[in-house]
Amino acid sequence: MLYCGRDWQPTIIRRVIEPLFSSTRVVKVATDAGIGFIKGLGNPQGNESLALELVGSELAVAAGLTVPPFAIIDVSEIEIPMSNGGTVGFGPAFISKELRGQTSDGSDTFPKRMINRQDMALLVMFDTWVRNFDRCPPEDYYDPSPRRDNLFFTPRRRKFEMVAFDHTHCFVEEDLAGGLAGTHFIEDDRVYGVFPEFRPYLTERLLRRAAAAVAQIDADVIEAIVGSVPHAWGPSAHVRERWVEQIFERGKRVEEYVFARLVPQLQMKV
Repeated sequence: MLYCGRDWQPTIIRRVIEPLFSSTRVVKVATDAGIGFIKGLGNPQGNESLALELVGSELAVAAGLTVPPFAIIDVSEIEIPMSNGGTVGFGPAFISKELRGQTSDGSDTFPKRMINRQDMALLVMFDTWVRNFDRCPPEDYYDPSPRRDNLFFTPRRRKFEMVAFDHTHCFVEEDLAGGLAGTHFIEDDRVYGVFPEFRPYLTERLLRRAAAAVAQIDADVIEAIVGSVPHAWGPSAHVRERWVEQIFERGKRVEEYVFARLVPQLQMKV
């Protein structure tokens, strides 16, 4: 079952609260279902970035990660200015719900008080699977600095739950047609998502559980997720078919990639 719109589905954008500066020019808006952050047609990253966001978010949920509730909302009859001076185009847009909490500060404060520490291993496995350059890139990336503003912690009594969001830079670094043309997406054996503060918690047992969570996502689930992308966002039917195939094939190898890189580095604890 798809997660989009299941737990939160605004239908009307009532007013603009604040255009934000980001690669997709997110805009904070008030809707009939509360406050949300909208990414729409005409953003500087291209309409395909919305497809990456939707597919990445759905796959994160399928793997067992927590993401902000999200939905597709139709933008019409209201002008939504972006921070670059443009406006969000009319048509389907991606919107996620505002949550209470704060982004990571790089210390051990949040990891040691997480409800489920398994999520740190799961994030590494997931980000490696979808090649998420925008959270914690591989060590050999041209800028390997962690982007902790894409790692959010929401309070749960005296503990915290980790929330993963912003998946517009997953899968490829160019358009999907070009990025999936060869086999690089499948064969990239680098590891993503290894925040320095996660390392003490990345045990072999938890990483194997995380690998199993990715492995249980079959081709039918991936096909349904990719098929849910609005046509206005692209890509073509041919590229979508290749996208499904390559996500599935990479999922078979992600455990191998993670263990080959992390076991020698971390000397895994059981």
